[in-house]
Amino acid sequence: MPDESSLQRVVVDTNVFIRGILSTTGASAQILDAIFRRQCLLISSRQHLSEIHRVLSRPCFIQRYSISPNQRHRLITRLYRLSIFVAPIGHLTICRDPKDDYLIEMALLGQANYLVSEDQDLHDDAGIIELLDDYNTRLIQAGEFIRHLPRP
Repeated sequence: MPDESSLQRVVVDTNVFIRGILSTTGASAQILDAIFRRQCLLISSRQHLSEIHRVLSRPCFIQRYSISPNQRHRLITRLYRLSIFVAPIGHLTICRDPKDDYLIEMALLGQANYLVSEDQDLHDDAGIIELLDDYNTRLIQAGEFIRHLPRP
């Protein structure tokens, strides 16, 4: 296993996590696998893990994908153990959708190399991209991010 200091630090948007959990194929699943294999360092927060849990607790996901409370608990516990935690305070107001501000704040606080999201509102916002660039953080989609991971 590589030294932690040489690994990419990454914030992964909830939408990418959910896709990776619900489908075992595709870039999102590969990112989740890379986190579990410690090929990158996940930057997270209590709010972030709570959001993942909340989304997976929606009746539509429980019914369609048979996600049990035990499975949700194991996943969140595993992510909790693998995460570097930051504590966004909520003073950043840059995103069109205020619910995305904490992702930017986590990336900045955690000195992330990448913020992985499929949210087009973020990708289409030049101000967000410029701010992240100023902090050496790249906003990237899941398919592109997996090309930056070390080979297992």
